[in-house]
Amino acid sequence: MHFLNRRLLSIGFLLLFCMLTQGEDELQTPVVSFSSEIAPILQQHCAACHGKQLAESGYRLDSYEKMLSEMTSGQQAIVAGDPEKSELFQRLVHEDDDLKMPLDADSLNDEQIQLVRRWIESGANFDGGSVKQTLASLLPIVMHPSAPTKYRAALPVSAIAISPDSEEIYVGGYHEITAWNLSGKLLRRFANQGQRTYSIDLHPSDPRLLASGGTPGRLGEVRLFDQKSQNYVTTLIRAEEVILSAKFSPDGKRIAVGMPDGSVQVFDSQTQEKVQTLLGHSDQITSLVWHPTEDRIGTTSRDKSAKIFDVGLARSVSTFAGHTDCVNALAFLDGDEVITVSDDGKAVVWSLRDGRRRRDAIAGKMPLLDVVRLGQRYLVSGVNETHIFEVGSNRKLKGVVSQGDWMTTLAKQGIENLVVIGLHSGEVVVRNQQDTIDRFSAQP
Repeated sequence: MHFLNRRLLSIGFLLLFCMLTQGEDELQTPVVSFSSEIAPILQQHCAACHGKQLAESGYRLDSYEKMLSEMTSGQQAIVAGDPEKSELFQRLVHEDDDLKMPLDADSLNDEQIQLVRRWIESGANFDGGSVKQTLASLLPIVMHPSAPTKYRAALPVSAIAISPDSEEIYVGGYHEITAWNLSGKLLRRFANQGQRTYSIDLHPSDPRLLASGGTPGRLGEVRLFDQKSQNYVTTLIRAEEVILSAKFSPDGKRIAVGMPDGSVQVFDSQTQEKVQTLLGHSDQITSLVWHPTEDRIGTTSRDKSAKIFDVGLARSVSTFAGHTDCVNALAFLDGDEVITVSDDGKAVVWSLRDGRRRRDAIAGKMPLLDVVRLGQRYLVSGVNETHIFEVGSNRKLKGVVSQGDWMTTLAKQGIENLVVIGLHSGEVVVRNQQDTIDRFSAQP
């Protein structure tokens, strides 16, 4: 009898232990990560309308710090522990289509909504490095979709570069970068790239390719690739909007990135560590170029200005403020002259020393999209023609006509007598000073 009681007592304790531990397991809700689970949802569905550039109803959620702020309704966007009192969550599940978010887009699915609910219920915790970080910088490294094997429609050329030996042309595609020879033969394809590519740069001595771009309204990236193997190496920096320009310094030791917030971020190209931030623009940087002496960086911006930054002093030393629309590109000429091109149809030559306007090289009405210096010539890309000038005399030479198609970009490298032009039709035009060498469709 004593033995039986002990046995029953042991069984009772065992059952009680199982019940208690089962209860604990049921009560333990898995921790929701803001960085890896919540930030991707908000970045994809909300950041385009509630970021720095566009903040609908005055509310931003492009960082954890911003999304905790009060909404214009007077309600707190996030009340830790209480989804019912969190205005942000209530907007996700609202029954009124005019109040439900995201507006004019697909609603979050049930799984995503419950994930946000659980995150708020568990305390709306933050697991990133700084509450001021943008959502984009918190996201896990993105593995992009594969590019189509064959393109069904032409994709405008948004980025183009020519190898230092002038034997290969690199073109931005859809979720990829393609490499071609001068005759239009496809050589290689670089996968795992953002949806669109807006600048391509090649290291002057190492087999490394630098590409900036991303998904408009959602994500900007600068990625490094191995030029020979086509393998993705690393993501240098991310942002809440596409990044339009990133360039190696002439010696290849540094990388300058023009950011959507108007800053220039400078990195060590070997370690990929950020070494400098240059501030001055109030809107997205559209392009940048290193001075040959490597002590200055020229930038253009949607804020209708261009600037020269002294890298040693870490500040802007010249501002060119005379355009009436977005400034798209800049090139250094001889002496202290700089030329800028803008959507206002003007190509303006400025004094590098004092920032004063010297003359208009072109004063038209159609947008001017790009400018590049190649040896003793500089080329200005317009809608239907690329204008060619002598650097020393500024004398206009014979233009390159694109037969009625919009020109989109010029190659920033190569030998002086070779001109490589990207077109809106998806074609690439390769010319020397006299004749067209080839024209081919850069679409796999």
